[in-house]
Amino acid sequence: MTTAYLIHGTSTRDDDWFPWLEEALAPAVKLERLWLPDPFAPTQAAWDSALEDQIKPADGLTLVAHSLGCVTALRYLARHPKIKGANLVLVGAFVDPLPTYPSLDAYMAGELDLKALQPQLHRATVIVAKDDYVAPYQLGVAVAKGLGAKLIVQDRGGHFLTSDGYEQFPLVLKEVGRVMG
Repeated sequence: MTTAYLIHGTSTRDDDWFPWLEEALAPAVKLERLWLPDPFAPTQAAWDSALEDQIKPADGLTLVAHSLGCVTALRYLARHPKIKGANLVLVGAFVDPLPTYPSLDAYMAGELDLKALQPQLHRATVIVAKDDYVAPYQLGVAVAKGLGAKLIVQDRGGHFLTSDGYEQFPLVLKEVGRVMG
């Protein structure tokens, strides 16, 4: 069985569309929904450590990430430059500080060279919504451009949370299949 890893943002691994995606991918893909400490008050060191504990660096790795989980996933790849053929599906992505969430500024500190990650990637998709009220969609567009990733821009979707109507997310399921194919 192939394994993929889900890295949530400032929610929990049991929120939003994450449990649905695990069920929808089974049995072909085992989705490991990562546990991240203090999800509502994250620190870079603690989340980086959690990823190191739960993901074994390997070629062909598949990471599905949402919101703050996207920059976390990309930092993981940057720490493991020998990983090749990685697959990414990034939802509500950003790597720059969010003006409306200064409490995350410390987490966002540090540079991340997206172009330097390109040689590590097999396929990548970034999904954003024009009406995202957490992370302006232009930040996700910049992530896609920097990675050379497929970009999907929806007119509506908000930040792709349960409160935005996302208890299921067939588009993510489709893109996970595409990047892993």
